[in-house]
Amino acid sequence: MTTLFSELIDFFEEEKWKYEILEGETIVRFHYKGTAGRLLCYGEVDENKQWVLFYSYLPVNVPMDKLGVAAEFVCRANQGMRIGNFELDFEDGEVRYKTSIDVEGGELAPKMIDNLLRANLSTMNRYFPGLMKLIFANMSAKEAIESVEGNRLPSPNMIQTSTQDQDEQNDDDDLDDLDEDDLDLDSDLDGIDDFDEDEELIDKIDLTSDDAEEGNDPPESENEKKP
Repeated sequence: MTTLFSELIDFFEEEKWKYEILEGETIVRFHYKGTAGRLLCYGEVDENKQWVLFYSYLPVNVPMDKLGVAAEFVCRANQGMRIGNFELDFEDGEVRYKTSIDVEGGELAPKMIDNLLRANLSTMNRYFPGLMKLIFANMSAKEAIESVEGNRLPSPNMIQTSTQDQDEQNDDDDLDDLDEDDLDLDSDLDGIDDFDEDEELIDKIDLTSDDAEEGNDPPESENEKKP
């Protein structure tokens, strides 16, 4: 009988991701270089409960004196998120994004793993600059979220559920065609004086070189957020 973990490993092998299996665990560890920074990631399987989970971690922890504003950021970011959620550890300031699926009674398909992983990485990659502003530029949670979401105006991370007139619908269709080059995440970091732009965390990553070597392709889809 094929296990969920073996299916997860098959996916990573097929997609040519570099990873390592944690000894004695049904967990894989890997790295992802997005347009905003480098993420430490884990894929975890619970064979008994038939759960598959992905976690991506912010590379810096929130200082203790900013846990309150970070918690507000997490709440604002999570509101309306359709796939996954941010988590903040109040013990050490760790921030991570989680996506998960329960496949009990069904079958895990490679496309399901792909969607789960891409929703995770694209979301953490998108909110990364806002978290950096909050930590290093003393920006408020509301301002940091607005720098990412643009006051919740239509964006690749939101969908419309109410009836729209034709002009609004055409605008939405145009947004669906945006690729990652249109999302200038680096420009969001302008004005951060207390953060060294030479550090790897906010370097513009050449996704055609280093990422190709690590097998980490940029996500082609965005997580969705309800209005």
